[in-house]
Amino acid sequence: MTTLNSVSDVIHLLRDIEQRSQQGGSRLSQQDGQKQNWTAIDFQLADENYLIPLMETREIFPVPNQITPVPRAKPWVYGIANLRGELLPLFDLKCFLFNQPAKVNKYSRILVLNHPDLYSGVLVDAVFGLKHFQNLPDNKVKTADSPVVDYLNGNISQNGSDWDVFSFHKLAADQRFLNAAK
Repeated sequence: MTTLNSVSDVIHLLRDIEQRSQQGGSRLSQQDGQKQNWTAIDFQLADENYLIPLMETREIFPVPNQITPVPRAKPWVYGIANLRGELLPLFDLKCFLFNQPAKVNKYSRILVLNHPDLYSGVLVDAVFGLKHFQNLPDNKVKTADSPVVDYLNGNISQNGSDWDVFSFHKLAADQRFLNAAK
């Protein structure tokens, strides 16, 4: 059995299980060509739950104890952390979107963006794990009057629950987010 020493080990194991499951189930999906599986990470921000596509996230980890503040940065720049020898810029997503600094607690997590040009992490209120869906999200956004709406890619429902799909790629393309200096 594999030893799991960190959150990144768990994410790596989950991705491996997902990949093996999809390979084993490929025969079934060939028989039923109408269904497409989709996996996302369920996270909370400002008392709302969102999904981020699994492929848009590199890893998830608890908020580090040692975070270095960044002088002359916007209030939503949370700081810089040393993640296994690499400096990782951290951003408070709640502060960026809602102008309310996050209250870090034992449920708070850092989601590291899987983006080729932007190595950074965002602070969220909580992460609830992976969600698996039998269908892809639709392109409709149900959250209309919210500062989050510009960063949403659609919506998906399952078992009576609805989630808006957040896009780190849209966030990383926003010049306001990229311009973190005061």
